[in-house]
Amino acid sequence: MPGKSFTRWLFRIGDLFAFAAGLAVVILVLMTVVAVVGRYVFGQPIFGIEDVSRVLLAFVVAGSIAYGAKRGAHVHVDVISMQAGPRVLRVTDIIARLIGIAVVSFTAYSLFTKGLCGKACGYFTPNLSIPYMPFYFALALSMALFGLILLVDLISGKPVEEHTPDEEGELF
Repeated sequence: MPGKSFTRWLFRIGDLFAFAAGLAVVILVLMTVVAVVGRYVFGQPIFGIEDVSRVLLAFVVAGSIAYGAKRGAHVHVDVISMQAGPRVLRVTDIIARLIGIAVVSFTAYSLFTKGLCGKACGYFTPNLSIPYMPFYFALALSMALFGLILLVDLISGKPVEEHTPDEEGELF
């Protein structure tokens, strides 16, 4: 079973991702207000606002994935446990987590390799030429964190519903 300090470390990273996502949402709201005022009061749209919004939304998604993994908030359907016993539920939890680990690991790898290509492959915003590389890396790290949390839960044998704020060292 993984140590509590490793698990807390993973959950702290999830908290940092959540904080970054929250900050990105606040910036997006402020930018939207400024863009609306600029467009309707002064008659001038702000050049590149879509580019900045696009990259900030990547942080919101990355933060949501990591924080949702930390909280166990991703969707799961509890149909099997209503029909079968706890032994069958345990087996399906293991299978689902193994599939989840494989999928998020592949996704993290794909995002990381795509981010490595960067400007050479044309991965930048159209107006301001903001490179997508750091945002691909943020998404890849978020997916990797999700995979690690699934792995820790698999090794510890924790049921799907058993994430509690007290043991996670909740920051918010």
